[in-house]
Amino acid sequence: MILRRVMAHFQKQEWAAIAIDFVLVVLGVFIGLQVQTFAVERDRQKSERGYLTRLHGEIEQLLETRARYDRSRTTFSSDLLGAVQVLNDANGTAPLSPEQCDAVAGSAHTTVPPAELPTVAELLSAGRLDHLSSATVRTAVLTYMQDAVRARDLIGVITDSGRDLGKAYPRLITHHVGASRIHSEEIWLNPECRTDAMRADPHLRAGLNVALGQVTCEPVAQAHGLAYVPAEQLIG
Repeated sequence: MILRRVMAHFQKQEWAAIAIDFVLVVLGVFIGLQVQTFAVERDRQKSERGYLTRLHGEIEQLLETRARYDRSRTTFSSDLLGAVQVLNDANGTAPLSPEQCDAVAGSAHTTVPPAELPTVAELLSAGRLDHLSSATVRTAVLTYMQDAVRARDLIGVITDSGRDLGKAYPRLITHHVGASRIHSEEIWLNPECRTDAMRADPHLRAGLNVALGQVTCEPVAQAHGLAYVPAEQLIG
């Protein structure tokens, strides 16, 4: 329609009409591009609001989960340090508590702290990180994911360097799979520790006195002329 009209104006050499047609065409294209840009931006903003809403909920849930994890790690570290003190007391008679025995049996295993954010994984895998308009938020997301990967790799190295005392000393630490003695609603290995025999076994106690290549018992370190590093510094 417009093309036929422009051709007709050319044939009649109506230059003013041709100029008007040209302006109308350019203006129409410009308006069309603006409308398209507006629609794309509106969709991006809608997508961004959805991603940020989901991300906010996931972060709140992760903080709650991580708080429970941190409390359990603090309790585990305290029980393990208490077990080391009991077993290093040559004149002691107190048995290990169930919690302390659990800590000794599980001392070689380090669980990865919760760090997954499904929305972030989706943004990265789909290449949609640019849907987040804030450069600060985008940088924070990338930094967090890099830190989470480094933490997971570090925990893997720590776990690989550990020694499973239950497997190494099956006569000193036995397992009884069933309802947990501490949390009855859970199924657990329920390790049983022969405290007196463990206390008398220098090889087992040596395993408890070393962590991450560092000697964590001061008398042992002094006896062998080695550097002493408090266990709290390594596992606290």
